[in-house]
Amino acid sequence: MASEKKEPKGTAKRDTLLEIEAEMQRYWEENKIFEANAPKEGEPIPQKFMATFPFPYMNGRLHLGHSFSLSKVEFAIGYERLKGKRTLFPFGFHCTGMPIKACADKLKNEVEMFGQNFEKYYGKRLV
Repeated sequence: MASEKKEPKGTAKRDTLLEIEAEMQRYWEENKIFEANAPKEGEPIPQKFMATFPFPYMNGRLHLGHSFSLSKVEFAIGYERLKGKRTLFPFGFHCTGMPIKACADKLKNEVEMFGQNFEKYYGKRLV
């Protein structure tokens, strides 16, 4: 009896949610829920709704605040889509401007201080 492999306690809820998730993803894929085509000639043009999200800069780590703000935009897009509007949510990461310059300057200073392969750092430690 002790050698039998037991299922971890409390996995029924998790397993049910995973099944629902897989089922919904199949439904979305089959029905192209998140795809939109331009209206054909003569078709009415539905109202449009577009949302943007301030791009996370590359000078720091992603944190809970990013996902909190992003979830509000995701909710708004989904809600407007349910109301029949054509929605657009362009999202990406932005790596230009002052944060990238600051990061490049930091790397340059570290190379000057420690050397390309940390030879200056290790040289000081050994002396």
